[in-house]
Amino acid sequence: MTSEMLLALFCIGATLLFLGIRHALILRADRQIRRCGATLAAERDALEGQANELEAMQAEIGAIKAKLVELSTEKLILNRRGGKRAATARRFIHEIGRHEPGRNRFVFRLAMAPGFTARPDAKAVVHPAIWRFENEAQVWAGDFAAAQMLTRNIFHDGVGVTVSSEGATEEAAAGAVAP
Repeated sequence: MTSEMLLALFCIGATLLFLGIRHALILRADRQIRRCGATLAAERDALEGQANELEAMQAEIGAIKAKLVELSTEKLILNRRGGKRAATARRFIHEIGRHEPGRNRFVFRLAMAPGFTARPDAKAVVHPAIWRFENEAQVWAGDFAAAQMLTRNIFHDGVGVTVSSEGATEEAAAGAVAP
């Protein structure tokens, strides 16, 4: 064999060795990438599982909150002695103004307007559950007209409350006598 042939064989061998090493490096990088991809996929699956658990917990929290709202509404209705007696005896008083010399106390009966809560734009002044009971506004004012104006400015049809002034003048007379 001539030196030129040996040089050609050496070049071919070196090229093949270079390509073999390059191929081995590419395969090793491919295995590392696949291993990292599998790890990332496992982490993604674990995170998706945690996200699903979190969503289930949030739905459960929402259901519990709704139940708490329902129970708080029922608590307004019931007390320790029994439901019907407590429901009829409960009365909510809404005070407007304060007692000062020269002012009399006027009492107005309040009620939720019929069908108001069924309207889509309904916005009750306070929690709608209290309107199942007797509600009254006790207003301190100089005269009946001022008391009626104050009451109707706060409790009006726009917020779903009707104001009844029957019996208000009798309370005013009692308020004038009371200190």
